Amino acid sequence: MAKAKPRICEICGAEIRGQGHTVKIEGAELLVCSRCYQKYGKKKPGTWSPMPTGRQPRRTYEPKPRPKPAPRTQKPLYTEDIVEDYSERVREAIQKSGLSYEELSHKVGLSTNLLKRIAHGEYMPTIEEAKKLERYFKITLIERVEKSVQEKVAIPKDYEPTLGDVANIKIRKKKKK
Repeated sequence: MAKAKPRICEICGAEIRGQGHTVKIEGAELLVCSRCYQKYGKKKPGTWSPMPTGRQPRRTYEPKPRPKPAPRTQKPLYTEDIVEDYSERVREAIQKSGLSYEELSHKVGLSTNLLKRIAHGEYMPTIEEAKKLERYFKITLIERVEKSVQEKVAIPKDYEPTLGDVANIKIRKKKKK
């Protein structure tokens, strides 16, 4: 006589001793051991977990509140530029002050050499340097240049490009490279 193949619980994998029990879980009939039958045999449908661990989860997941994104700031519609006659304005302001380049360099916060070069028109100051000179001498060296805003052309949703439109796009891409 051949020995009967041992039956295995379809939930925990243990060898079933005795007859075993049939349990219906989520529409499937499973052959289970006595221990699994006690755990899952009398539960309501839909409440059974396929991975019985016998312990509670350590912690629950609580999503962190996401920080609100910073509001988008629009780019200014102007740029700052140094006036064309900056050297004349700085030279006149230095002469009116009656101070030497060394004394002014300490008060303004720029080097003596740099002040001389700006006054003689050999060096155009940066915006920061021009602001220092404006604050000290109370003159205007920076002007705002307005940018012209071009509105984006709206393309209708039902628009289908023609062969000519596609060819123009490809030509423009080649010129950029």
